[in-house]
Amino acid sequence: MLAVAVVVLLAVAGCGRVFGGRVVYEGDYPRYQSVAELMERATLVVEATPANPRFEKLYPTDGPKTDDTAVVVTVYDATVTRVHKGSARPGDVVQVKQMGGEMGGVVYESAEEVPFRTGTAYLLFLETYPDSPASLLNPDQAQYEIDPAGGYQPVSDNTLTVTAADLEKP
Repeated sequence: MLAVAVVVLLAVAGCGRVFGGRVVYEGDYPRYQSVAELMERATLVVEATPANPRFEKLYPTDGPKTDDTAVVVTVYDATVTRVHKGSARPGDVVQVKQMGGEMGGVVYESAEEVPFRTGTAYLLFLETYPDSPASLLNPDQAQYEIDPAGGYQPVSDNTLTVTAADLEKP
């Protein structure tokens, strides 16, 4: 009986996770040569303000859905103020995800991601899905902070500049 108890104890102890640490994701994102390409590829282009960040696991659409196949994402509720493309309307809340977050004492991050600043207004070029939060077309070219004058400022070393004329519907 003691041998069985020791085996069970060892088996249960082996299921524990180490807390702390860092996991770095690397993505392979498409690059765009123009704002016109971003507009064409995006299913939704909005001005929105992200809030209420929360961490979730995202599982692959194909294959096993286990912790080993999941990636950690941060999901925001982005309140839409203006729509340039797509079916959203001002006042709608669109869920938008970014790679990375924190779960189980582990920090998950992506070197390419520029995390949203809660309460900051952005221009977002998104791909939408029926069963998952929307995604930026890529981490740096698909998000621009909106400055107080209504201009669009890149959030990183992005060299694509966006003007209001670029966003007009043809």
